[in-house]
Amino acid sequence: MEHLPNTYETHDLGLAAALRTCGFKLIGFEPTASRRIAFVFEATPSLDEAIQRFWTGQLPVDALSYFGSVKLLKTQIHSMV
Repeated sequence: MEHLPNTYETHDLGLAAALRTCGFKLIGFEPTASRRIAFVFEATPSLDEAIQRFWTGQLPVDALSYFGSVKLLKTQIHSMV
């Protein structure tokens, strides 16, 4: 997948899981040359605010849903390898 306009990419599993849990649309995964995976999200007006709130510890997410998102993302990553 090439970098698409109006998208946001992160390599951070915790952030990706939090964004997914908050309902942001995960478009796909982007393998990188360093064997890392970029999580690609649809960019929306509220995405930047959610990212900032995540890094400052102010993004509320349901713990059980967050854990489910982490497990799902890990499963999807490992199925790509």
